[in-house]
Amino acid sequence: MTSTLDKKVLRRLASGFDSHLGREYLYGPLLSAAMAGRDDDALRLIMTIALKDGVSRKTINEIILQSHLFLGFPAMIEASRTLAELTRPNDNRRQLPKPYRAVECRDWNSQGMLRIRRIYGDAFERLVPYINSFSPQILTWMVNDGYGRVLSRSGAAFRLRELSVVATLTVTAYANQLKAHIRGALNFQVTPELLASTIDNCGYFCSTAKVKTARNLVKRALET
Repeated sequence: MTSTLDKKVLRRLASGFDSHLGREYLYGPLLSAAMAGRDDDALRLIMTIALKDGVSRKTINEIILQSHLFLGFPAMIEASRTLAELTRPNDNRRQLPKPYRAVECRDWNSQGMLRIRRIYGDAFERLVPYINSFSPQILTWMVNDGYGRVLSRSGAAFRLRELSVVATLTVTAYANQLKAHIRGALNFQVTPELLASTIDNCGYFCSTAKVKTARNLVKRALET
């Protein structure tokens, strides 16, 4: 869908954004929602305004990189190309991929376990047999690759990552995963007010029904 988000609207959102955490907590989730909504024009606009407002290229890049966990490599690559066009990074075209080191893989597992336990809380003990009942490989990838290799990278605070994931899942409407990441955001001290405004802003990229579903999931999470 084509959003109604233009420069005027984006400036209005920025002027009314009072989070002490920094403007990246506005632009990161908006960026994620635009990617999920496949709105290339809005994506470029958000990146442009975010950079002008002092959000670092590194932070924007991290939000883009993590998107492949939820949107796939094509969305990540296209967004990364847009960021490169706007910022002209150093020329690394001849750099070949480096092999992972064994110590990195061990760190991914330990960091991933710490993250996923905090995200799911007491529900983690139920998550393990549930996922293993249909695919043990998925649980391994969730811990090592998702929460370890990707979401534990430096360059973006974990609560910013979680808030951006909430935006992505609001637009794509994967309710079960959205429920888990809403709880995760709350567990990492994202305020209910910031969650609500983030979800409302997703309405520029998805239906009112999807926003309502996400808001209801926040309400249930706060009640339990």
